[in-house]
Amino acid sequence: MTATTVRLTEDAPQRGVHRTGAALVHPGRPLRVVDEHLRVRLPAAHPMPLLADVLVAELPSGARSPYGGPARYAAELADCHPGALVVAVYRGPRCWLLLGGRPRLLVRGPGGPVQPWAVWASVAHVWLVAGLDPAAFDPAAVRVVRTVRDYAPASPRSSPDGPGSGGAGGEPSVSGGSSAPSRAAAPTASADRDRPTEPYRDTASW
Repeated sequence: MTATTVRLTEDAPQRGVHRTGAALVHPGRPLRVVDEHLRVRLPAAHPMPLLADVLVAELPSGARSPYGGPARYAAELADCHPGALVVAVYRGPRCWLLLGGRPRLLVRGPGGPVQPWAVWASVAHVWLVAGLDPAAFDPAAVRVVRTVRDYAPASPRSSPDGPGSGGAGGEPSVSGGSSAPSRAAAPTASADRDRPTEPYRDTASW
């Protein structure tokens, strides 16, 4: 094996929030790195952006950012959300990433990244958790295997505790940790859709 392989298992998005499990196998390391993180796409309801391990925002083409451009917008988001290890702001074929505070520009072109930018932000997160150099992060050298799990609320018939029990079929719990093992689930063929968002700034006081 010559390429780094990352297996992502995501819950279907709930109002822009993904719980994502990731497993990374690097050709130069004998052990597999397992990571679980919370990915939040803006805009999202408070307090989810403050709990995000990975924060993602899109600037639609032609939109004017109050922060003077995508790179500066990414830096502003990182300042307002210090708990996010990865911040991604994208516009069309370009994505500005902050990986552990270090900037990186990704460009989609012939032979470039084929996954949605939000997926690459999650890959960048497990890359950092594995202790790999942010400067060495290159989507062209990473093989991504992705599964999205559907979410279905519980019904009274399927849950012995009835409605509102908070069991396995209820609203998924939120985990902001970055090192918990990913949980196994049946794969589905659902696909992530990148949705345009407006520039966002969290107004919570610190």
